[in-house]
Amino acid sequence: MTIKKFIRYLTSLGLAIALFILIAAYSIIGTVLPQGLQREFYIESYNSFGNIILAMQFDRVYSSWIFRVLLGVFIVNLVGCTIKILPSQLARLKEEYFPQPKADGDSYSLEQGEDEALKDQLKKQRYRITETDTGYRASKSRIGSIGSSVTHLGIIIIVLGSFLGNMFAEEGFFNLVPGDIKPFPEYGFSLRLDDFYLGFRENNTVEQYYSEVSVLSPEGGELKEKLWVNKPLKVQSLNFYQTSYGWASRLYIKDSTGEVLESRLLRSGESHFYQPSHITIYLYGYYPDFNITSQGEPLTMSEKENNPHYAVVLYQFNNHIGSYILEPGQTIDMDGYTISFNDSVLYTGLTYRKDFGYFFVLAGSLAMLLGLILSFYLYPRFILVENGRVSPITRQNSWGFSYQVRRMLKQITGREVS
Repeated sequence: MTIKKFIRYLTSLGLAIALFILIAAYSIIGTVLPQGLQREFYIESYNSFGNIILAMQFDRVYSSWIFRVLLGVFIVNLVGCTIKILPSQLARLKEEYFPQPKADGDSYSLEQGEDEALKDQLKKQRYRITETDTGYRASKSRIGSIGSSVTHLGIIIIVLGSFLGNMFAEEGFFNLVPGDIKPFPEYGFSLRLDDFYLGFRENNTVEQYYSEVSVLSPEGGELKEKLWVNKPLKVQSLNFYQTSYGWASRLYIKDSTGEVLESRLLRSGESHFYQPSHITIYLYGYYPDFNITSQGEPLTMSEKENNPHYAVVLYQFNNHIGSYILEPGQTIDMDGYTISFNDSVLYTGLTYRKDFGYFFVLAGSLAMLLGLILSFYLYPRFILVENGRVSPITRQNSWGFSYQVRRMLKQITGREVS
């Protein structure tokens, strides 16, 4: 492929459409799939697709090199397309440019003297009049010729802002159980989770999950806020997004007298090593609405705590001791002490992000809006009055423009024109 053909392809409309579809599809994946979690979460939650998710960086879509390459090529494509069409658009702004009417275009006849009355009416409507040997030319809204380029410029600014925002954005992820506090000392506040709960549909599937938080200032002030999926929280320049949730279960190790030797929260897939007996306690999973598949695998019918059970595996000196299905409070007796899980609590997964592309997006949106207004409302209009004939000329909304000219002529002449 020659350089000219490559450049032509790189700036083609077909490539622009393909890139737009890919970016949209990649963004949808980033919206649907929880972002920024640990590798184990995707491997355990999505089985054979977990490795594909990690390989394609679907776990961090907006900061992945794939997404950045797509945005970069899209910017180059838009810039190239704009550069190609801009010279001809700028040429249409000049007074010497005036398109010729089509051979099969609309044309209306005038009687003697009516052309001057039409000229006066066009001047009132802010048409620019240019005299010719056989009549005159009228033009209006030439600035609309660059509407598509201004729209392209707006999109370029938005995409460039997104690209730079992804390159230099500050982002992170953390989990909280009610009562936990996440400090942000460099911003002068902390975030405390006051409550976290799920909203259910009638069929017991999860419809929404909510985090009620307090923004704490060093001076002792508190600001109560609530966030959920698609309703982020902004504190100073940081945006917080509700991205995931899970269950944390309380492990108890007690001696024969019932004294608690050790206690800690474990999430599904986590383990705890108890040094005195060299035992590893692995929480395979917590099942709030427990059931068993036909293959003997544990599963949960819903996230409601209707029939909670724990799947636990014990190892000692790296040797498997046993696998257990436990009810809350049910114990495993080991060497004079007991192991149990008594209760579980929901935890929230929050993503925070500081995006430097906000002002790019704002400026680009305004430019794109201006371009759309120029393209669809201030599009160029031309009227050629020559040898007693009136020819309306426009590339956009030609039927509507012809109708407007015909109405204008009827008001001036008092008759239907043809």
